[in-house]
Amino acid sequence: MVDRDLLTTICNTIPETHRPLTEALQGAARYTISKPNLSLKKANLALSIIVRDLYAKDMNKDGTKSELRTLLNNKNFIEKIKPRRMYLLMNLIQKMSSMNANELIDTKVAQMVLDYLIDVTDWYIHNLSKGEKLTKDALLEVGNLPTTSSNEPFDLATQDYEDAAKWFLVAAQEGNSSAQYNLGVLYNHGKGVKRNYKEAAKWYTLAANQHDTNAQYALGVLYQLGNGVEQDEQKAVELYELAATAGNPDAQYNLGSLYNQGKGVPQNFKEAAKWYELAIAQGNTSAMNNLGFLYHNGQGVAQDYTKSAELFLQAANAGDASAQYNLGYLHSKGRGVKQSFGEAACWFLSAAMQQHTSAQFQLALLYKAGQGVAQNEEEAIKWLTLAANHGHTNAQYSLGLIYKQQPSKIANTQAIEWLLKAAANEHISANFDLGMLYIETGHRETGSKWLKRAAIHNHVQAQLQLGLLALGDEQNLPNYQEAFKWFRAATTQNDAEAEYQLGLLYEKGLGTKTNYDEARHCYRLAAEQGHVSAQYQLGNIFDKGLGTKQDFIEAFKWISLAAKKEHSKAQFQLAQMYANGEGIAQDYQEAAKWYRLAAQQGHNKAKFQLGMLYKKGLGVAQDYQEATRWLKQAIEQHS
Repeated sequence: MVDRDLLTTICNTIPETHRPLTEALQGAARYTISKPNLSLKKANLALSIIVRDLYAKDMNKDGTKSELRTLLNNKNFIEKIKPRRMYLLMNLIQKMSSMNANELIDTKVAQMVLDYLIDVTDWYIHNLSKGEKLTKDALLEVGNLPTTSSNEPFDLATQDYEDAAKWFLVAAQEGNSSAQYNLGVLYNHGKGVKRNYKEAAKWYTLAANQHDTNAQYALGVLYQLGNGVEQDEQKAVELYELAATAGNPDAQYNLGSLYNQGKGVPQNFKEAAKWYELAIAQGNTSAMNNLGFLYHNGQGVAQDYTKSAELFLQAANAGDASAQYNLGYLHSKGRGVKQSFGEAACWFLSAAMQQHTSAQFQLALLYKAGQGVAQNEEEAIKWLTLAANHGHTNAQYSLGLIYKQQPSKIANTQAIEWLLKAAANEHISANFDLGMLYIETGHRETGSKWLKRAAIHNHVQAQLQLGLLALGDEQNLPNYQEAFKWFRAATTQNDAEAEYQLGLLYEKGLGTKTNYDEARHCYRLAAEQGHVSAQYQLGNIFDKGLGTKQDFIEAFKWISLAAKKEHSKAQFQLAQMYANGEGIAQDYQEAAKWYRLAAQQGHNKAKFQLGMLYKKGLGVAQDYQEATRWLKQAIEQHS
């Protein structure tokens, strides 16, 4: 992800006067893998240097007593720089660097932050004047960065866990409920002992019987999942209720979720909302997020988008990725908040940086459309790839479509790769696009296989394409029965082209018996949807009286519709009707007009008839030279 060449170039470009920035940036890069927590702190320092330097110079004010967040909320400052990306990064970095000491920071997060930090630094140094120095304000936090040794994530070594397990066992066997619970935790997670859910359940049970609420909650999780015990959601509910009533926030949240989903208990949104409220009172952000959903959908509570947005915001500010995604969604739709794609992009980015795949996907869509952010297909591909690599089916499909549109062998290979992955995840449209891609590149048999996978799931375009393929071409003989089957399948979804093609088969007796009534019915359904060729064919049916009483007025109605949409055969037929007074009063001037339009599209008979009108002076001034020109064109084209 990180462009090391660009990083090197930028570090070499930073002036010596800005040495602290160089060191912070290099530190952020150096520790992304080995010490991601320290990498984020270094990145935070680099951002502090940039923001405080810009503020001191552009605002000519002392900002040393203000938090970075406060500086970036200054409207006048915002107008002078483009701080939104820096503001987002700062929030994310600060959140990540203040995680509990025993939580591991994903190296991908540190690498992603570094990627954006490089972009911000590149922008910053290109706006520096020659000889410009750092302000004192910019150096405010340089001396406050923890050393590597004081910043190591706390984590017990394997030996420490093994020793802890021995001491917990001694105390647990003597009946100490806390030791029983902790020993259960070690077995549950395989720390210091081999992971064993049965042993975990055994020790949790002993502690739970002594009213240890943490053990009741943990044992409930095992029953809910069926780990180490036979899955029993009703038993999980009982255990969660014991712990929840005693005030355990995780149990309150899980109990609310079971009521929400109707698992182990009858579905009851009102009861779910009650338990979520209790968990929220103790700061459970997942409960905030889920209660926000209930308010959004009006389940168990009165529907209130504003309340929903408030709950999502509360959880989002606490770092809950799902809430950040949901808040982004509300901003994109304008529900409970003012519609703002810019705000949506901010919240999607916050969640995306925490590996929320749906947020990564939505952020990619905004970059592709240029909504709330500058249009940038490269950024779109970057976020789609992250989501796709984590199994997000729509992201895999979208990547396939993007690469499909790029005219190169490499892009073609990538398109197939991603469409295959999406198709394997039962994405119906991916099957269709994959089939079309194979057919377009000359692999008809393989393409047909993928089209059929989509067609049997009622993908109407796949059904239509299979019907068209079955009509044959220069290299393949037609299979009209197969064509009839797929066209008829597509007509169940009122596809106009399929109705038209099925009408042709009925009219010509191909793949089925000739049936003018069915042909007329199919043509009408397509014609009423504006299908030009179907309008012509329907008019032709009435013009010739095929399977119905000859009706020139009805024929004129449909043929004129098609003629006005530049259907050359319809234009010629309409001219004939005007010339012969069929369905309309005879009018050679109108006949000449429509003959001319058809002739200009290369219709041979129209050229001949227009020539004859010039020869006889019907509807046009008699002109032998013009007559000869059109008649000659008709003869040459015919020969």
